[in-house]
Amino acid sequence: MRIALEKEGPIVSTSSKPDPELPKDNLKGPRKNQCKGKRKSNWSRPYPQGYRIPKLKPSAIDSVLNMARTLMELTDKEQDRMNKTFPSK
Repeated sequence: MRIALEKEGPIVSTSSKPDPELPKDNLKGPRKNQCKGKRKSNWSRPYPQGYRIPKLKPSAIDSVLNMARTLMELTDKEQDRMNKTFPSK
């Protein structure tokens, strides 16, 4: 015995006037981009228009360099300590 199942779905009207019984979501087509082709892609420009490139203050640069020097000194001290702990033959 076969039972035919009907798919219940919205019926789309082919007339120019929308059917008041149908939900409005079904009458809308796919969204179209109205600005298509007018905008340049961001890949061609490194910064978008109106973006302010931050300027580094000398004090910030000095603090970064001081941190780097401190890390280098710590690395050297750590290396010396490792050499004392595990001397190479």
